[in-house]
Amino acid sequence: MDKHSQPLSRSATLNDVGALSGVSYQTVSRVVNESPLVAEKTRARVLKAIAELGYRPNQAARRLATRRSSLIGMVGSHITYYGPAQVMLSVEETAKRHGYNLMFVGVESASKGRVAAAIDDLFEHQVEGLVLGVRTEGGVDAIRKLCRGVPFVALDPSGASDVPTVIVDQQYGTGLGMKHLLDLGHRRIACITGPPRWSASKERRKGWANTLQREGLELGPCLEGDWSAASGFAAAVRLLESSPRPFTAIVVANDHMALGVLRALHAKDIKVPEDISVVGYDDLPESRFFEPPLTTIHHDFARQGERSVEVLLSIIEGEKFESPLQLLRPELVIRESTAQPN
Repeated sequence: MDKHSQPLSRSATLNDVGALSGVSYQTVSRVVNESPLVAEKTRARVLKAIAELGYRPNQAARRLATRRSSLIGMVGSHITYYGPAQVMLSVEETAKRHGYNLMFVGVESASKGRVAAAIDDLFEHQVEGLVLGVRTEGGVDAIRKLCRGVPFVALDPSGASDVPTVIVDQQYGTGLGMKHLLDLGHRRIACITGPPRWSASKERRKGWANTLQREGLELGPCLEGDWSAASGFAAAVRLLESSPRPFTAIVVANDHMALGVLRALHAKDIKVPEDISVVGYDDLPESRFFEPPLTTIHHDFARQGERSVEVLLSIIEGEKFESPLQLLRPELVIRESTAQPN
């Protein structure tokens, strides 16, 4: 057997890499830890040996040596929903591109006790920073106390100007959909919101209401859903049965509920958009295949997750950034579910 070949049952070590490349254990360690104190020819020889042997650094040993975990923690909830799941995936992918791993802890509610327990769990793994995907009870002071000086970025408005926060301007997003309907000539516009405890639901409803008020128009009927297609279907049926005055358009707080709305209107032989126009929110990948294809608001969940990691790493590295509040703007996507009212 060649002295450099490795048995399949054993992982390659620094000594194995050193033997194959003809350098010391210390030199291999310097290459692995990206030290500048290694000649380029030597570095290339060591990297070639690492590739041939399939060497993988011992992360626990590296943490001890560098006193850094290369871990980012995230506290979140409701990841079975499209939006929160997309944000989490983006946080993980962005962290990996920058040489970090993500540890995620989910909480059923944003109570101070549950969030504190989640953060304690992450601190046991020595995370270098936190992405907070939940709004914590007790406000900003409670957040700072829980984080104990560890850098963090919030994904929900905190109300404090000095808290690093990355959010999407959801009032602006709904406002885009409303402006589109107003430009088409709609004046009686109904709304189906999400659950009232969600900040996203509150912000999207405000965008609907504020736009109508600025135009001097009466608020149309408004009902709550729970983000599901079934709740959108049920809310649309109730709107049709209980609204004392006809409306010509419905703004829906997410695309899943809008799918239920389209089904309810079809079941009542109401044509979209000839009789009623429908605007959704989120721009699900499937929304272009609804019948008719859905006019909606593109909410860039991936960019929110990506930007939150970029801001967090800049804090960890001691860099300055332009503003603690990073406000991302959604975009209107016009498809076939909206038209001028009859």
